Amino acid sequence: MSLPFNYFSSRHFLRRFSMLSILGLLISACQSLPPITETVTPIINQPKVALVLGGGGAKGFAHIGVIKALEENGITPTLVVGTSVGSLVGSLYASGYNANQLEHLALNTSDNELTDFTLSNQGFIEGIKLKNFINTKIGGRTIENLPISFAAVAAEKHTLKKAIFTSGDTGLAVQASCSVPNIFIAPRIPEKGGKKYIDGGVVSLVPVDTARDLGADIIIAVDVTAANVNTSANSKMPTTINPLTSFWSFLESTVVTNLANASTVSQAGINRSTAMRRERDRADIVIVPNVGHISSLDTSQRRALMTAGTQATAAQMNAIKQLIKEQSLKDKAQSKLATL
Repeated sequence: MSLPFNYFSSRHFLRRFSMLSILGLLISACQSLPPITETVTPIINQPKVALVLGGGGAKGFAHIGVIKALEENGITPTLVVGTSVGSLVGSLYASGYNANQLEHLALNTSDNELTDFTLSNQGFIEGIKLKNFINTKIGGRTIENLPISFAAVAAEKHTLKKAIFTSGDTGLAVQASCSVPNIFIAPRIPEKGGKKYIDGGVVSLVPVDTARDLGADIIIAVDVTAANVNTSANSKMPTTINPLTSFWSFLESTVVTNLANASTVSQAGINRSTAMRRERDRADIVIVPNVGHISSLDTSQRRALMTAGTQATAAQMNAIKQLIKEQSLKDKAQSKLATL
């Protein structure tokens, strides 16, 4: 028996029609189903760890050693707060410099790159070189655009009220934080018509409370001045200018002045020094590098300062890790309770 000419064409059409019909039914069925809700496991936030770098002028090279030790143990803070030289080192670190890069800068940056002498009754260092140095090294980024949250602590010149800079011109904030009274000309923020600011060490040498106010869960504070208390306080010699005086030594002047005030009969000086020491002690971890006997007049001594920072941090590493572990478990438990 012979089949019609279009038999196979008809069967192909029917088969195709049947497949299309089935697909149509499947699509229709899927569209009628309730939408699928994806269950996302909440991310457990890591503790907010703040690294607080205090003032201390030349001794501030020790901060780099602290950063190196933390880095070697896989600990990266989520917040960096600095006063004076602490803001200088902290701004570079918050911008992405690792410990080796910071060490290279410390050993290869000359005083001439940071110091611009001028004749003025407000001071003899202008501070513009410092501002430009920081902004050049960090690519001109503002504070709020740095990879790690950063805050620079300064003081209003006329009221001595603490000022915290968490946004704006990074170099300018560091300049303000480092502007030792009577040595650096106090910059204005904003630069046109703003208030004048001076070294944050006048009001908050190790700015622990600032880190806590900014939401830190764990605060690691570095005090490079504690080992200097006896030698600096007992020596009431005023700061002098001579060919050996360095940029870093100028930054130390505020610390020396504060310690000297604390050793006099000035009750205000004693109260201020006591308040700042109590603030430091409110940190969860206080690192005190053994730097009282070290000078920074040459690169070999700068290495010694950095080594002292590394050693002091290594001695506290178990305590730091334990704190982070405990806070992580606490945060995890709180997160679970929040989902119930």
